[in-house]
Amino acid sequence: MSKLDSIVHLITGSLVLFSSIGLFALTLNARYTHAIGRVREFYDDLQNSHEANKLAKELNMMLYRCHLLKWSFGLLLCSAISSGVFLLGSIFSSFVGNISEEVLILFVVFSVLFIFSSMIFLFVDVLASLKATLIHIERL
Repeated sequence: MSKLDSIVHLITGSLVLFSSIGLFALTLNARYTHAIGRVREFYDDLQNSHEANKLAKELNMMLYRCHLLKWSFGLLLCSAISSGVFLLGSIFSSFVGNISEEVLILFVVFSVLFIFSSMIFLFVDVLASLKATLIHIERL
């Protein structure tokens, strides 16, 4: 296999990773936008409502969700940066050959850990969403 073929093979795999990170970012963005919209609604309703205690609980839960999603998005960004450094380092190493493979593997490991951590925050947000729903329907 020629050097160009190996680089194209490497880039193809990395593009799949970046597109999956992009889809995950779109999901997080949609959830975050919805949560922020609900925070604004709860705040406005809290100013004019007689059910202040229930709305305050829902508002606090939505703020908690926003913080979770913010951390999830930040970790996903760290994963994208780590993956980008891996991709550029791999391409550079193919041409120059003086970058250690252990360093490149470390960037891949960090990328996977960041994605995994981001997914954990997203899962906790899903659980918090369920709890917010239970508060809203007065089951909690």
